[in-house]
Amino acid sequence: MTPSKIGGRTVTSKAAGRSVVSARDREVPMVEGSQRAFETFLPAALQILPADVRPFRYDGSLAYYNATVGVVALEPHGATLRAELPRTDVTALRALPDLALALIFAAEQVDRGAVRSDGSTARLLKTAFASRALLLDTATALAGKGLLPKRAVEKIREGRGNIDVATDCVVLAALFIANAAAIKSRHPLTKEDITVASEVGNALLKVLRPKRARTRATPAAIVEAVDHRDRLWTLLVQRFEGPHGLERAAMHLWGRDAGAHVPPLLSFTPSPRAKAPPAS
Repeated sequence: MTPSKIGGRTVTSKAAGRSVVSARDREVPMVEGSQRAFETFLPAALQILPADVRPFRYDGSLAYYNATVGVVALEPHGATLRAELPRTDVTALRALPDLALALIFAAEQVDRGAVRSDGSTARLLKTAFASRALLLDTATALAGKGLLPKRAVEKIREGRGNIDVATDCVVLAALFIANAAAIKSRHPLTKEDITVASEVGNALLKVLRPKRARTRATPAAIVEAVDHRDRLWTLLVQRFEGPHGLERAAMHLWGRDAGAHVPPLLSFTPSPRAKAPPAS
């Protein structure tokens, strides 16, 4: 395995063929954003025309991992790309993981702006994330044994964001209650675990509001935070998928096999040949 420094983190890639994988949702841990990266990339993002800005409704951590995998794969080919694709900014491509960290930081500011200042929502969210993880891990194990509907559990796992977490808590609690007879004595959860998930999820759904909601009461700071987040996402997409981006460089190097080395930015599809890079 060959280690490389990407965005201040050490990641690895298979030396033979540089074959890589983008992780599934459940295998991608949350990545903390970087304020330094945010400050570095925001000026370029602010130059994007308003009509070109794309809304961000995805998983920043997944984008970070896939960008990192792609950059690691291209790392040994910098000289080739400079010689054969002179319009491609190899330095900018190498900085894509940092750009993803800037995006994650910007998205965090949007989430924090939606949390009530008295801290009560933040405390509820902390409980909700823990409850969701506990119930979802248990539900996954039960689904694997055929005791819970597998597709229903997979659907719960698809969501990201505060509102999704709150909803998942309610749905998971209902799933356990509805299948109580079939799974009795087959899991370690207590009635209190299930009750807490249901109560905290419902409490959050009463105070959280979809990020896309726009009302006169929306603080100007939140509007600006959303704009910064969306612009950084647009910049990341442009540098990853654009005519001189990472995917184009991969196509030049590997042709039809490019996807085996550089996964799409939001890919959930694992390759059987390699594991996802570690977060640190």
